[in-house]
Amino acid sequence: MRRLVALIPALVVLAAAGVAPAQIIAPAPIAGPARAALQQLRPPSPLEQVREQAMRRSPPLPLPAPPSERWVPERRLFLPEAGRDVLIPGHYERRISDQQYAVPTLPAYSIGGGGTVTIPAGQRPPADLRQGP
Repeated sequence: MRRLVALIPALVVLAAAGVAPAQIIAPAPIAGPARAALQQLRPPSPLEQVREQAMRRSPPLPLPAPPSERWVPERRLFLPEAGRDVLIPGHYERRISDQQYAVPTLPAYSIGGGGTVTIPAGQRPPADLRQGP
């Protein structure tokens, strides 16, 4: 009788357990052209679609555009037209291309005193490459 009492709960536990985890076999992954054919027969589930979209690489971002304006700090240089050293104050230059910038009209102050010379606006190379104003 004691054996029967011990046997019945053991049978109930085994019956309730159902399929043992060791009996579950994961499907083998399918690769190559067979995968494409299988996907045509059975479309992916919504969860698989979301997973594929999440794992897909996004295209690279384009390079940022170069700045349209550039700050040129004040410079001291010799102005041959005036025959003296001048101070050109800091200003912004607008980029036209990689080799050309639109420079505004600039005042050039004489360092030793003697007035101001106006430098006309125009298209010039970048400030770090040019000799004059």
